[in-house]
Amino acid sequence: MFKRLMQALGGKPDSSPRLSDPAHDAPGEGEEGHPQLITVYDAHGRELQVTRADWRDRMLLPQLQAKRDQPDALYQLILQAISDGFLADVESASIHLMDIDPNVERGHVLRAIVLMGKERWDEAERVLRNAIAKVGETGTVLTNLAKIQVGRGDSPQADATLWRAITLDPNQDNGLGWWLARERERGGDAGYEAALQKAMALPGSWRAWLHLGRQRFADGDIPAGLVAFRAVLESAGDDSEVLATISGDLGNAGQIAELVSCTEPYYVPERHDPKVGMNLVQAYLHLDRLKQAEALLNRLYALDVPPIRQHLDMFQTRLQESLLAAESAQPIDTEGLEIIHMPFDRPIWQYGLRDPQWLFAPKSVAARKVTFLMLSKVVSGDEQAERQREDDVGRLSRAIPLYLAESAYQWTDLQAHSLAAVVKGGGPVLFGAQGEAGERSAAEQLASSTDLLVVGSIGQVGDIWTIDLGIWDSARTELVGRESISAGPAALHAAVLDLESKVLARLGGLRSAPHDAIYARPTPEQMSPYLDALAQSFSLCLAANGVTSKESMWGERNMIEWPLRMLLQWPEREVFQVMYISGISHAGRYRSTLLDAFDTRSFALLDEIRQRDPVLAGLGPLLLKAYGWNDELKAQQLQTTDVQRLEWMQRVME
Repeated sequence: MFKRLMQALGGKPDSSPRLSDPAHDAPGEGEEGHPQLITVYDAHGRELQVTRADWRDRMLLPQLQAKRDQPDALYQLILQAISDGFLADVESASIHLMDIDPNVERGHVLRAIVLMGKERWDEAERVLRNAIAKVGETGTVLTNLAKIQVGRGDSPQADATLWRAITLDPNQDNGLGWWLARERERGGDAGYEAALQKAMALPGSWRAWLHLGRQRFADGDIPAGLVAFRAVLESAGDDSEVLATISGDLGNAGQIAELVSCTEPYYVPERHDPKVGMNLVQAYLHLDRLKQAEALLNRLYALDVPPIRQHLDMFQTRLQESLLAAESAQPIDTEGLEIIHMPFDRPIWQYGLRDPQWLFAPKSVAARKVTFLMLSKVVSGDEQAERQREDDVGRLSRAIPLYLAESAYQWTDLQAHSLAAVVKGGGPVLFGAQGEAGERSAAEQLASSTDLLVVGSIGQVGDIWTIDLGIWDSARTELVGRESISAGPAALHAAVLDLESKVLARLGGLRSAPHDAIYARPTPEQMSPYLDALAQSFSLCLAANGVTSKESMWGERNMIEWPLRMLLQWPEREVFQVMYISGISHAGRYRSTLLDAFDTRSFALLDEIRQRDPVLAGLGPLLLKAYGWNDELKAQQLQTTDVQRLEWMQRVME
């Protein structure tokens, strides 16, 4: 199901883009004179398209001004702007950087690059000569001086200058790559090989070995390529570009074990190119090293780099599928289990919100009560009690009653509760179906606590799902009626909606509007991910209340992120927004180690909600609490005058 949701929920461009993440563009107009678009990413990793003019006016120029006196940041902005074709817009910024940059070489070279882009060769040379006067000859300065000489048409002088640059710094990527390309043009493969050997002989040279390794791989000589790559890593294993190149080439050549052995000892996610990490994750998955894949994925997510998030999500999908395939059911002794029954008197996504009665009014205590039990499983005679990962049957056995209880809560005047059996310290219990006799027994046991009881079973034979429900009058232990559905996978969720309408008709007293103003019934398209979200909200609630441990949770990231993915696809659905905030609140209570990975996205979402619905944005203190922003939380409390909200904020702070 997660894979299908990932394919369906690409997201819609409705959030402000992150200013520092331009992706690609080319100068000029698009086809038929239309303005060309630039791809940017918002905080959720969604691709957005903005025009070049908008990018320049709203993002590039303000950022150049904001970073004016930050040399490192200003350098990166100018470099990116040049790459994106905004050369004319960084003229003054490049002059200012040259004046303030403590890295004299960097500031002067970038200024010279701007001038070269305008073919102002004499001015560019004066800038580089000035740099040489201050810091001496360097490989980078001389390489760019050689470019000026080529621009003037003086190729022999450029050759001499470029070789001088390489002797000073044989590992300068720009200079060495350019020189090798020129030697190949002159002498073909033999000339290239001779140039490699010449560069490799220079003191301290290692980048030529990288080129040699790549060439050997291209020639199909894998052993020789590996020797060269390992030699490079001994000298430059901390170089991000080296790790990305070697891991990529090893992966493309199918050398998966070598990819891991070569790059794993050197790679640090917080310091190196995320591409290296993604290559490693793929290798771990290929080798079934699932724990290492999961640990590295968590660190990559924590980097909060929007453009790579979709790739990480795909790896996460593969990881979960591999974990599920590797998990085997284990027989358990039922005698030692402590089973508790957890009641829920409102929709599951309202738990974790600390009962904000200023947003969700409670149901009348005088109303009649209907209770929905989790579904039991139709089993064969030889099945025994087992401990296993949640499967489709287990998930739906909880999600469907939670949904029906939610529906009764919203569309009738009844108090609608659900009741779940859970092993304390373990997880939810899936009982075997006992037929109508078992239903009658449950109605008798719950006669004193509920007026109506909805109880039933779920089963699967081949591709056909069957759900059978009995609606009981508990006080009289009398069956009010039965409702059943049978459907294949494609029609199951539409059938659940049909079952909902039948059950509500049995309960009677239908309302024309939902109890909670923000509520809307899921559409058939939304039902499948929505049922999964209810089951995941249930699991997060158990962990937040200490019924189950966070260590026993499987797919925790998926549980937290699922409502966010739904609301990115359907941003108008306010319940999805509330469900996500509830999940973050739960994660804060059980101190999830994954919270930091959702920090930026959580508050970006809050900003979006604030623009659309200031009332719903009142749930913001829950995020402040989850992330430990207690000073900000206290400040908001001091500004609050409404008594109901003050009482709620006190519950949040506690």
